[in-house]
Amino acid sequence: MKAGVVLMRITAGVLGLQLLLGGLLTFGFISAEAHILVGFLLLLLATGTMAAWFMTEPAFRPMRVATAVIVLLLLVQGALGFAALGTKSDALSLLHFLDALAVFGATISGSFIAMRWAGAPRGGTRAG
Repeated sequence: MKAGVVLMRITAGVLGLQLLLGGLLTFGFISAEAHILVGFLLLLLATGTMAAWFMTEPAFRPMRVATAVIVLLLLVQGALGFAALGTKSDALSLLHFLDALAVFGATISGSFIAMRWAGAPRGGTRAG
């Protein structure tokens, strides 16, 4: 299996953990440190996933775009999260949540695109 596909699956799994931690933080079950730490890990994984897809030959543009969007959304997510944490603003918290939904959507979409790409036949002859 290609590195980009594996990294996309791992990134999606860590995102699931991050969403769980965000919910636990929202309702006061954990401190912010665990959510922040996993957020940085998620950004690191997403950046590595993006790098893997940008090095894939032949180029697969949908995953290059998807991973770049994920990394961009995660950078916005971090800025919103720290701003919301520092100001205790409900509006910034809402934007942080809405961006989390966008990250989730882009990651799930990217995961399905990557799975489809991994299962697609390459080259060879056409049947029929």
